[in-house]
Amino acid sequence: MSPETIRRPGSGRRRTLSRVTIRVAVTTSADRASGMSAELVAAGLQPIVLPCVELRTSPPSVLARARAAAEEADLLILASARPLDLLWPSGPLPATPVAAVRASTASKVAERGGKVVAVGEGERPLEFAESLVEHVTGLSVAFPHASSTDPRAIVTIADAAAACATICVYSVAAAAPGPDVVEAVVFQSPASVHGWAMTRSFDAHVVACNGRATRSALTDHARDPDVFVPDHDYSSLASALAARF
Repeated sequence: MSPETIRRPGSGRRRTLSRVTIRVAVTTSADRASGMSAELVAAGLQPIVLPCVELRTSPPSVLARARAAAEEADLLILASARPLDLLWPSGPLPATPVAAVRASTASKVAERGGKVVAVGEGERPLEFAESLVEHVTGLSVAFPHASSTDPRAIVTIADAAAACATICVYSVAAAAPGPDVVEAVVFQSPASVHGWAMTRSFDAHVVACNGRATRSALTDHARDPDVFVPDHDYSSLASALAARF
């Protein structure tokens, strides 16, 4: 409960009203928590950052090789926005055209001055790769990716391209969250679900998630989400969770 003190008109007396503040665990990695946190605040909820995902970046030599491959390729494929920050944290993107998964990744590429020529369809990497086959056929392709990327997606791209540099630039691992008290929890990836389950229960909280893969991970832990948004729009997820309360 969060106390709010007010003064009655024409009176020197004050009284205290109690207002319930819904605390929501944000379980993505610490470097990605700000986006979801901002949307929760806008929806009238209080974000509590409890990372359940640990980011592990590949060695500098591997990142340098990925940058060189991207600059030399005919097409750069981004299955998420994370390689942008890892490979070009402050400088401009290469002039190489980009095929991105989802409109959210495409918009981040555009914000950084990149040129998006295709937006893939499907949430899972294999679906995304299959939707891009016509765009990569006969081209030299660079595909920086996570270690968890479905190998079938990599093979699909490599088989269609004239040449394909597929380089693992990061991995994510489930991590146990802190003990802070919350009323709800937001999951944005399967890894965050698995991390939460290391030390905490799903039963005592209102559970929200986005994406089919994340919902599937919850189902593996015998928990259906109370709030589900199929796409990766943080604003929609925050609004749906606020409406639930």
